[in-house]
Amino acid sequence: MKETLTLTEAAEILKISKQTLYLLIKRGDIPTNRVGRQTRIDPDLLERYINDTLSPSPAPSPAPSSASASESASASKASKSTKGAPFPRLRFVGSHDPALELLFDFLRHSTKPVETSLSFRGSISGLIALYQGEAEITGIHLWDEKENEYNLPFVRHSLINESVCVVNLVQREQGFIVSPGNPHKIQDWPDLAKKGVRFINRQKGSATRQRYETQIKAAQIPTKRINGYDKEEYTHTGVAYQIAKGLADVGIGVKSAALRLGLDFIPLYSERYDLVFLGRITKNPVWRQFLDILTSQGFTNAVRQQGGYDTAMTGQILLDA
Repeated sequence: MKETLTLTEAAEILKISKQTLYLLIKRGDIPTNRVGRQTRIDPDLLERYINDTLSPSPAPSPAPSSASASESASASKASKSTKGAPFPRLRFVGSHDPALELLFDFLRHSTKPVETSLSFRGSISGLIALYQGEAEITGIHLWDEKENEYNLPFVRHSLINESVCVVNLVQREQGFIVSPGNPHKIQDWPDLAKKGVRFINRQKGSATRQRYETQIKAAQIPTKRINGYDKEEYTHTGVAYQIAKGLADVGIGVKSAALRLGLDFIPLYSERYDLVFLGRITKNPVWRQFLDILTSQGFTNAVRQQGGYDTAMTGQILLDA
């Protein structure tokens, strides 16, 4: 095997465009080095990225038996309804959110049930899955500082020459999920390095992790000082369960995951979570079904009941190209 790969060679191995590869490099997902004036990639590091980020997510941590299917910390799940004739199977690969699981529950229990699969691998991996034809839908929450915009710049840069439609699912709160009463008095980033505090991390490649790692770096906190930084979960619900079971003291996730398990929540920021559909889905009757559910009072009421969500933009089409 070659000692280093050119960007063109690496993009061919990943089966993505060079623009998407540039995006991954810019976000620090794939390390590079310089050979003269050229940027090169170590094949071993590229293989590690493929294994860590693009492989299916592992089985979730066991949930209490009283939890419903939509409340489980499932990192990958599929369902097939027996009522009526389902539409062709819709594959979702992307970032996790409890409201997304709720949406798919509504689809599975609709008058015309839809066969679906869910795999939670993160926002960037979701866009790559769309590009490679491994999914019809993804969910993302990616902030572009240069354009001061969520998600749309990443869609335009990574899905070149693809017909896509972007629809808002929710606006949501992210923050510290902590044990009831917040016994360690977690309020800010330096508190993660306190003695006796056990942290539960999100998986590498997760947009949630990428955003808070920027904050941790800005606060000049070496990650080696954060106890538990090597322990990872693939979903917000998984993080919350680790804290509820007493296996961790703090993690970062959405407010709804904390409230569902009776945990405390310290808000850090709000963000927009959007759904990205391949254009061909909009020509399928299931598209109308998606929009009808997203904009229905029943669904938006159910989402607001979970806490930590703003549904003012839910169902709004943000890009149709």
